[in-house]
Amino acid sequence: MVVAGAILTLAYFTVFLPRQQPAQDIKVAMTPENIERGRYLAINVLQCVDCHSERDWSLYGGPPIEPVGAGRSCMTKDTEAAGVNAGQANFPGILCIRNITPDVETGIGGWTDGEIIRSVREGVDNHGSSLFPIMPYFIYRNVSDQDMEAVVAYLRSVEPVTSVRPQKEINFPMSYLMHLWPEPLDGPVPMPDRSDRLAYGEYLAVVARCEFCHTPKDPNSMDGFEGRRFAGGMPFFLNGKVMYPMNLTPHESGLGSWTKEQFIQRFKMFAEPMKVDPRDNTLMNWNAFSGMTEEDLGLLYDFFMTLPPVPTELEPI
Repeated sequence: MVVAGAILTLAYFTVFLPRQQPAQDIKVAMTPENIERGRYLAINVLQCVDCHSERDWSLYGGPPIEPVGAGRSCMTKDTEAAGVNAGQANFPGILCIRNITPDVETGIGGWTDGEIIRSVREGVDNHGSSLFPIMPYFIYRNVSDQDMEAVVAYLRSVEPVTSVRPQKEINFPMSYLMHLWPEPLDGPVPMPDRSDRLAYGEYLAVVARCEFCHTPKDPNSMDGFEGRRFAGGMPFFLNGKVMYPMNLTPHESGLGSWTKEQFIQRFKMFAEPMKVDPRDNTLMNWNAFSGMTEEDLGLLYDFFMTLPPVPTELEPI
């Protein structure tokens, strides 16, 4: 019975997973407006290039190094914790962050627009294989159709770079478990109305990953603790140190005493990269976020100030 169960489980993972649907038959408009919107999203909001580029950890926040989007060093079980090498301690195998420039042979130049959109939001590549969930497709599935097309237009517009990235080699059992997470979208993803400041502010807070990093999660499920949304206390590790993202609720231990102007200027002060000892660096992408418009940063603040005030708990229980 045990052997039969194992065979059936293996068959299920092999035949039925990952869940997927055909990529859209779509051709993105390469207009100047689309390209510029996509540039803003890919660099300053979604921060695609931060993950898909080497990073300069001698500067605060580790801004990307040219050529941006050409891929990043491989993560392995021997890679240092995220920081100087921007890796993951004890990674279960080998994962080399891919080249997302439009090079046909080594990048995404041979992908269709629909395949790029599907990979970013649904977690499967152009061949239908699962992406490792360090790629936050489970967050980017919330990116609107309009914004997603703009990102594709920008990626198509950048200079292609030849950068060969080795194929991933994920260890068992993660090599099978990773097939559980991709999930097809069940319909269009509309753009929130910008005139609805709170709805659009929440949209930015989700797709810019504020919620993911600033909401403490149950390590067994990675679901956010009930009543702790945006309340800080999710541990991240950098150079042997534990770092806790700030409480973004309007509690006195969070943004309670901050004005909108103070909030915006906190980001803008990092517009010029600052030299720093890599051991004192941060995982917060300050340099990228500093490029967000004051209007969008203000919308984030407006949304955060509507949240229930929750005290900071550095180590959730």
